[in-house]
Amino acid sequence: MIKIDQIVALIQSHVNHDDEQFRTIALQMSADEARSGHSVAATKIHKAVSTVSKSSTFNLRVLNGDIADLFIVGEKRYSLADMYLPDETKAKVKRIISEYLSQDKLHQYNLDNRRKVLLYGKPGTGKTMTAEVLAKELNLPFIIVRTEKVISKFLGETGLKLSKVFDVINKVQAVYLFDEFDAIGSQRGMENEVGEQRRILNTFLQMLDRDQSHSLIIAATNNVDVLDKALFRRFDDTIEYKLPNEAQIVPMLKELFCDNDRIDIYSLSAKFVGMSQAEIKKICQNALKDSILNEKVLTNDTVEVAINEARSLATKFA
Repeated sequence: MIKIDQIVALIQSHVNHDDEQFRTIALQMSADEARSGHSVAATKIHKAVSTVSKSSTFNLRVLNGDIADLFIVGEKRYSLADMYLPDETKAKVKRIISEYLSQDKLHQYNLDNRRKVLLYGKPGTGKTMTAEVLAKELNLPFIIVRTEKVISKFLGETGLKLSKVFDVINKVQAVYLFDEFDAIGSQRGMENEVGEQRRILNTFLQMLDRDQSHSLIIAATNNVDVLDKALFRRFDDTIEYKLPNEAQIVPMLKELFCDNDRIDIYSLSAKFVGMSQAEIKKICQNALKDSILNEKVLTNDTVEVAINEARSLATKFA
């Protein structure tokens, strides 16, 4: 029989946005119903509870000012179908999703799903987008850890902030992105490295090791070479993001230009080699906007003008 104390505790956990405690209490209620012979009620409660892990009532306003300032709740605009990635890379992303959705099955064999993942590669190749996609596909909040707010010039303060970040990671199930992760994970003993950087990295390693939450922790960097080697074995998976080759650019252009028969996709694709997915998308959108606003037919020449403008700008600021 469900007790009034359980109902009160359930309401309080909801008010506190503590999904883990909510699940624990609800499962206790389900077990109590089963022991009382109310198998139908127990099954219904257990089935309802299974959805809690896939959602969260997280709201920055429930955190005090100092802690809330360390996070940004990100948008979830993209799904897996929106990603332009090589098949091998996309397969690794799909594997993370599959393991998360099947984590109960894996736990039966004392196995854990991949949930601590390092993404590395050139800018604009899809690292941040991957974290966003994981959140959308798994119906979890997407929370960006503000690295610039975590790193402090004051001795010991960064470690304290990292501790607060991991407290939230443990309390609120979500996809957490540590972008520009090299600010935290730079090699110990590098030239110009100071003792505080060593302490920051050691603190992060300890917290990552101890983390037993149900959240996904995603670290992303453009500078993998500066990361401390001890980090790599702490992650469940590492995924490299590369610039697309010509064969991978073709389907991107087909979709971006909606198979416009005035565009020779195959001759155009070679001109985009050496650019990131984000750069290609931006250039194509610029060409489309120019065509619309100037009421002219979109052709290869229009796109090539946009390509040349982008290359000129990149050279100027290189």
